[in-house]
Formats: sequence, structure tokens, C-alpha cells
Amino acid sequence: MEAWIKAIFFPGFLFLLVVFLTIFYLERKVLADVHLRTGPYYVGKWGILQTTADVFKLLQKEFVIQRRANKLLFSLIPFVAFLMVAILIAFIPFSEHSYIVSTSFDLLVILALVTGMPPVFFYAGWASKSKYSFIGGLRVVNQMISGEIPLWLSALAAAVFYGTLNHLQIVHESSWLGFFILLPAFLIFITATLIVTDRPPFDIPEAEQEVVYGFLTEFGGFNYAILAVAKLIELFALFSVAVILFLGGFKGPILPGIVWFFVKVAVLYLFTFVVRASTPRIRMDQLLRFCWKVLTPVALLNLAFIILVKMFIS
Repeated sequence: MEAWIKAIFFPGFLFLLVVFLTIFYLERKVLADVHLRTGPYYVGKWGILQTTADVFKLLQKEFVIQRRANKLLFSLIPFVAFLMVAILIAFIPFSEHSYIVSTSFDLLVILALVTGMPPVFFYAGWASKSKYSFIGGLRVVNQMISGEIPLWLSALAAAVFYGTLNHLQIVHESSWLGFFILLPAFLIFITATLIVTDRPPFDIPEAEQEVVYGFLTEFGGFNYAILAVAKLIELFALFSVAVILFLGGFKGPILPGIVWFFVKVAVLYLFTFVVRASTPRIRMDQLLRFCWKVLTPVALLNLAFIILVKMFIS
């Protein structure tokens, strides 16, 4: 019964909704500050209810499926995507006791679920039966697979260094020495996370100037809202994994562990907001060249380095 309560409230579905609204609002405000704009201002104090109003506006829109679309896939894919990223959160320990599931292979499950996301987004584009959506689906498969390999290798470096795949054990074993040794892996992981989640400057599958809105083009109303939430929660889950693997998770002085956890995640989000506001989108060929010729070889060399360090320490 306790697991069901956690799944519904914290860290469950209602918690994910609050996370989505908070991050979306803060992203708008940070982007506005960097661009010297006001951002949300009128709806609620400091515009804090603007995002909530936008969500209700989306929910009220008509759910349209074009005649050529595969109606079953088109309707189911947003919910499949959301369910997969929601399962990721079940394996995240936000504090010593704030988690739904803890196993001896937490990290493996999360990486496996992330690896299963490309077909979901590809079929979102394919089921739309639109050439722009299909091109966006092809792009997202190319991009996510290219980014997942360095993501896996950098996460594996942390698992090898700490000798476990369990998130709680990794947090308990973490130290300043581990942070400095794993710093290259941390940088690779964050870069690969931005690639896997289509965050700027790697938002190539959703390039409005080239493919309208990529695999999301034909989605609207409630279905679009679910897909948008899924993409944002995937980023939140991977940033949470980064905090666990490289930044000590919920460990910290004075303040409660859960506060430290969200402070560290917020710092990572602030970095991505500034990157989005200040960098132009790169081309697909540039991204693939960077992933396969730079990021993946560096991740392999870093993993070899971690194995040597582990052998020396042992």
C-alpha cells in the first residue's frame, strides 16, 4: 500500500506534474532574463500561473487525428512515452527513504529504459503519416542512438569506480575524491544527456525552420501535452541520475538530504537554460561527427582510465 501511495503522490505522478510546471516556468523566466525580456508576468504573481494556464489551454483543445494516420499508434504513443519516463523516477532515491524501488541493478534499468525511447519517438513520427514528422522521427533515432553510447559508457565508469549498480550504495560511497576522478565522465554524461533529450543546441529533431516541429508536428492538445511532459521528465530523470552518480546524491551538510538533491538538480537545469539561451542549433552531420569521432572515443578512454584507477586503488 505504501508503494502505491508513493507512486501517486511522492515521488509519483502528482510530483511529476509539479516538477513539469516548475521547470517550465523557471525555464521561461531564465531565458527571459538572459535575453533581457520580462517573461511570464501577468497571470498570477510573477506570472507563476502562466504555465498552469497554458496546460489547461492545451487540455481544452480538440484532439485531431488526420485521416492517413495510424490511429491506434498515434493515440497510444504519448502514453507509452510518459509511462516509460515515469518508471525511471521509481528508481531515483531523492533522500535516504524517498524512493519507490531500490534494486541491485537500478542504473541498468534506467539506462535500458532510456535506450528503449528512440523507437517510441520514431513511431510517433511514423504513425503521423506526415513527411515532416517522419523526417523528425528519423532524426531522433539517429541522434538518440549516437548519444546513448557515450551516456552508457560514462555511467558505466561511475558504476565501475563504486563497484555497484545500486543508486543508494553509490550515494553512500561517493566522496570528493570520487568526484574529481569522475569529473570527465560527469561532463560526458551531461553532454550526452542534452543530446539524448534533444535539448539545445541539439534540438535537431524538432527544428521548426527545417521540419516544422519534427515528430511532434501532427500532435496537438492533450496528446502533445503528454509528449512534452515525457520529454521534460526524461531530462529530469537523467539529471537526477547524474546527481546520484557524480554529485553525491542527497548528501550534504546542515540541510535535509532531499533539499540538497533538488539544489544540485536545479544547478544542472540552470546550466541547460543558459546553454539554450546562448547557443545556436548545430546540424545533424555536425552532431553525428561529434558523437562518433569525439564523444564516444573520449568516453571509452575515460572508462579505460577508471578501470586502471580502480585496479590501482584496489
